[in-house]
Amino acid sequence: MPDQPPPPHPQTALSLRHKINLIFGLISVLVLGLLVTVQIQSARTSVREEIEASNRIAAQLLGRITWLSAMGGLEQLGGFLQETGRVRANEIRLQDQTGRLIYASPPSTYKAGRDAPDWYEALVTPHLPATTIVLAGGKLTVTPNPTRSVLDAWDDLKRIVLVEALLLLVADLLVFIILGRWLAPLDRIQNGLRAIERGDHAVRLPPLGGREAGELGRTFNRMAQALEENFQVRQASADAQARLAAQREFTTLLHQRIEEERTALARELHDELGQSLTAMRSIAKSLMQQAALCDGSNQRSVQMLFDTAGSTADALHRMIPRLRPLQLDGMGVADALRDLITELQLSHPALNLAFRADDDLPALSEATDITLYRIAQEALTNVIRHAGASRATVWLRRQGSDLCLSIADDGKGAAGTLIRAGHYGVRGMQERTESLGGTLNFQPGAHGGLVVDVTIPMKDNQA
Repeated sequence: MPDQPPPPHPQTALSLRHKINLIFGLISVLVLGLLVTVQIQSARTSVREEIEASNRIAAQLLGRITWLSAMGGLEQLGGFLQETGRVRANEIRLQDQTGRLIYASPPSTYKAGRDAPDWYEALVTPHLPATTIVLAGGKLTVTPNPTRSVLDAWDDLKRIVLVEALLLLVADLLVFIILGRWLAPLDRIQNGLRAIERGDHAVRLPPLGGREAGELGRTFNRMAQALEENFQVRQASADAQARLAAQREFTTLLHQRIEEERTALARELHDELGQSLTAMRSIAKSLMQQAALCDGSNQRSVQMLFDTAGSTADALHRMIPRLRPLQLDGMGVADALRDLITELQLSHPALNLAFRADDDLPALSEATDITLYRIAQEALTNVIRHAGASRATVWLRRQGSDLCLSIADDGKGAAGTLIRAGHYGVRGMQERTESLGGTLNFQPGAHGGLVVDVTIPMKDNQA
């Protein structure tokens, strides 16, 4: 594809005012040229008619006075012609039979020393034949001479062209001035558009004169107002997005820190407190086996110590998985959720729990695994505590480029009630979901109950 020529630079391109004025000037030149052409054609016709009439009259007049040559000879006729003087637009020559010139018309004194331009004479001068009158002993020749008539026509043409040129020039100047006044609002509109291009959306135009210009000005102001409001909305949206991104980043870091603290706490409880409780039980058991050291009261105290250490150890073993899901160590979130469902089913036999997971699930990052696990854990806790459901299903699946986690029950929970109440667990699930760049939705189930849908993009959360 050939390269397109660059658009003309705004400073070098003609403005609308100059373009219109240039077109008017060209039309004026064409009109003036047409006027000159018509005037030349009219002058040619007029000069021809004038010269033909003058030559015809002169020939007729001279033809009637040829009797002078018969009575007094050619010399007397020459004297008569000398007294008569020059006949306009004609050259008269009287010659005898030998060709001797007896009389010739004197030079014209009318506009003496001046002639029309050669090109004009060539266009206007008619080509008429000379008239010869045969006399006794000689001849009289009458030749048309239109030079003065052509000069008159030339002078008339100059005056007409000068007047017309002045009128057209004045008209052109008036058009230029009037166009300047009419198009002045366009300059203001152009300046306003350039201000908007520079980012000044607060610019407004004053009332412009004229119906069309006024409507353009009002339309411009409405457009500028809409642009300013749109810019403010976009700016507010960008600020909100920035705040949301910062909040998500903070929430992500906060949850990561919480999980790190939970992991460290679970490790400390398991390694330190767990070993201490085991040692206490061992000591208590040893004391119980030494009957000499234990009378009735001591035996009860040692037994109480043994039982307390055991119950505390059992509580510790139940607490550690809540702090750090042991199933996630070396396992994916699907297996961890399956184990969670199994544990909850054993502890809540009245609730029928089911779990489904697609086979082609990608490997997710540790933070994503923990987040999905916590969301499912919180949702199931809400089902157990508040829904009064008899059945609940957890489904982990792919959906296009997203990963979806759904927790559905047939209880009495309502999405609106949870959201309006601002339940802490719901806020926690919302924050965890947003930290992964996903969405959390609550909707009624097809057969009653509540469905919690979590959707996260896989490309940002894979291992």
